[in-house]
Amino acid sequence: MKQIHQLVLLLILFASLPGPLSEKCLSRSQKLHYYLATKTPYRHTSNNNDSFVHYPGCNPVRIWMMIRHGTRYPSAKVIRMMQERLPQLRDAILQNHKAKRGTLCYEETAELQTWSPHVEEADEKRLAHEGEDEMIELAERFQNRFPAILPDIYTNSTFKFRYTATQRTSESARHFAVGLFGRRVSRYVWFPEAIYKDPILRFYKLCHRWRLEVDKNPESLSERIKFEEGPEMLAALKDVSSRLGFNQTISIDDAVLLYLTCSFETAWDHRARSPWCAAFSENNIKVFEYAEDLEYYWIDGYGYNITYRQACPPIKDMMQYFQNEDVTQGNEDPKAVLYFSHSGTMLKMLSHLGLYRDKQRLLHNNFAALLRDRKWRVSHIDSFGANLAFILFRCGKQQKVLTLHQERPITLPGCPESELCPINILNKQYRDSYLDCNLEQICNTV
Repeated sequence: MKQIHQLVLLLILFASLPGPLSEKCLSRSQKLHYYLATKTPYRHTSNNNDSFVHYPGCNPVRIWMMIRHGTRYPSAKVIRMMQERLPQLRDAILQNHKAKRGTLCYEETAELQTWSPHVEEADEKRLAHEGEDEMIELAERFQNRFPAILPDIYTNSTFKFRYTATQRTSESARHFAVGLFGRRVSRYVWFPEAIYKDPILRFYKLCHRWRLEVDKNPESLSERIKFEEGPEMLAALKDVSSRLGFNQTISIDDAVLLYLTCSFETAWDHRARSPWCAAFSENNIKVFEYAEDLEYYWIDGYGYNITYRQACPPIKDMMQYFQNEDVTQGNEDPKAVLYFSHSGTMLKMLSHLGLYRDKQRLLHNNFAALLRDRKWRVSHIDSFGANLAFILFRCGKQQKVLTLHQERPITLPGCPESELCPINILNKQYRDSYLDCNLEQICNTV
């Protein structure tokens, strides 16, 4: 009888094991969620330490924030590909598995078997539920750190909100307000009417020269294209194809679609893992991340001088706001300026400030050299919900500024290593941004 029981236990054990081709569930042990470029969910980059911030002898008096909208749904084009192309790929992968090709484990193929697209074109670029939560929680953490300048009592004179003419930024602002004041009070918060080409929140929409020379210039994508045709991407495509059981190497378009779907589905649902992430190893996904970094570096970062030079309007706005406090203490200006914008704004601002600049330019042929300690990684610096905050402190007769990026202190160029930077140093470092910010002159095509 004892032997029969042991046999039954062994049968149950073997029945629960993955299929014969799948000794390892690769995606279970990989930290793929750190390499999803601008689609990285904020929960993987945020600082959850929301302790009260205190510097002896200093009191916070103002805060100025630029916040990228929270997790959103894809563009209509990507949604259509999810609806049309992904089911074809899923069926082909499952057929490969039945033919004993590929190395996906049982759980990975089971997840693919039950997968179906859960997003419609009507959801195009709308804020996802995860994005709502990101904004609420972000506001709560900042309020815990700085209750004196982010009180939970709302008045029009204390807070200034502003967002772009998009659903994802307006809803981000509204849910940020929920985090500050609660759902009942937040319904009474006043938001000004959005401007389509906002000169502070989307200054690049007004820069014809940048749009002509960079944004619409095919040359801006040349480094990414060369990288996608290079040896690192070819090796990654072969590895992904082999894992999925294809005899032929899948196209770069299909592979990028898998990467985007893995990214979006990871971002908008923290309870479940996207089955499409199983296509990648950690080494593979770093290659796709670098392709994204190349594109954003050349279009929104350090690739062209005009790109970051044009980003002076929000910096000027912040510095003028802080200067007003210096000149007219106790005036009626709000204690908090809260702006809600986009990836393009955030990256251009970071570049204008001189942050995350690598010694080497990002090129198609230096992936290996920049792999370990690359500063320009949009997965880290421009995730969904990315934010840049400047907090003005009065320290006796001095004024100092704390700069936070992704809720962590960061030292601006020219500032001392201590976390508070005297405002006179800040004014000197960014003098041209403050005194000579002429967007019309910067963007003149003549």
